[in-house]
Amino acid sequence: QDPLVVRVNSDRVSSREVDEVDLLLATLLGVGSASNLPPAPPPLPLKLSKQAFATEEMDFEKKQKFEDLVAGPLHSASDLVSDKVDTYLQRIADVVTEKDAATSSKEMLEMATDIRKLLDKVVPKLLWARDNSSAVERDNRPSNASQATIAQDVLLKLETYSSWAWPVIIGYARDAYDEKTLTDDIKARMQRGTDGSLSYLSSVLLYAWQAAKFQFPVVEGMMARKDSNGEILVKAGCAASYAQLLGDMTQMYSDLSDSKLECFLKDGNLTDWQKCAADAAHSLYKVNMAIAEASNAMWQCFGIYWGCSQLVNQAYADLAKALGASLDMSKTCGGEDAELCKSYAFKVLGTLSQGAGLMESATDDCSLKGASGNSALNPWAATPFEQRKDVETTQAKV
Repeated sequence: QDPLVVRVNSDRVSSREVDEVDLLLATLLGVGSASNLPPAPPPLPLKLSKQAFATEEMDFEKKQKFEDLVAGPLHSASDLVSDKVDTYLQRIADVVTEKDAATSSKEMLEMATDIRKLLDKVVPKLLWARDNSSAVERDNRPSNASQATIAQDVLLKLETYSSWAWPVIIGYARDAYDEKTLTDDIKARMQRGTDGSLSYLSSVLLYAWQAAKFQFPVVEGMMARKDSNGEILVKAGCAASYAQLLGDMTQMYSDLSDSKLECFLKDGNLTDWQKCAADAAHSLYKVNMAIAEASNAMWQCFGIYWGCSQLVNQAYADLAKALGASLDMSKTCGGEDAELCKSYAFKVLGTLSQGAGLMESATDDCSLKGASGNSALNPWAATPFEQRKDVETTQAKV
């Protein structure tokens, strides 16, 4: 009988059998003896086991949700743009070697139209990811009366506006440049959108100026002190970001006001419609640049991290800039300024490439909306926020 087999009805085990079991365990486990094995840990209580499993399951669900709502769309948009840029570069290379001017112009005009089709697919993916991510999440540690809260509200309002604006602007631009005709519906949508934008953004601009007034004493204090230590440099960066934000927002509001001249003419022609589309695209670029700059200012001024917003909205600004450059391509490639066409084409490819890279980077910097928690604060913030009394933080504020 095999000495390692112990019968169920046996109440004795020989010492030789025990030695052979020890030898087998030593061979299999690399230990000296079964008696030297560490004791097995006790099983978790049933309640704790269920809690651990539920937490692990919840973490998996959050990761899957982040992938579906944020990372996946950003990866998809970035890959789509990168693949198209490679194709466009080859097409431009073919145009450069093309001797027939008419054929070259036709190819570049087709490329401009194709770029707008690409943007019509890509930007909704970006907006879907942004609006489900921490880019649209306000830090709740500042008090309601804090300037940091006002600044965050400005950012969120601008992001709301930029989501509304895209479908109207791209629809109008494609009709004016690609279809070369405007339906009554798109005219009405553009008019309602412009009027609504001016009304909505006027209050946002006042909000921004209110927050900027808070920075004036900071600038005066910097001018009074002649040193150049790290704290002064941060305050300078804060003031510069605010100044750029206000400049972009004011310019954008002015552009929108001026666009009414071309957009709402009763007897407007194709030239008027195309000018309206170009102005709207430029205004959208300015809005998104303002959001990106303000996101950077949140860190420098108040110590709150808005890095996800900065990356995603900078990418959005690049795509809006690419839209504007594609309109310039359509305007110049078939006319007297055909030599400028290629420069606009390379401008489009440059901004598209940069936007693709930023979208890819944002997948590492963003998190799912409502799941990120509070980020670390900037200890060198120029004007630390006033803290809510019911929220704890590791950094004292004034």
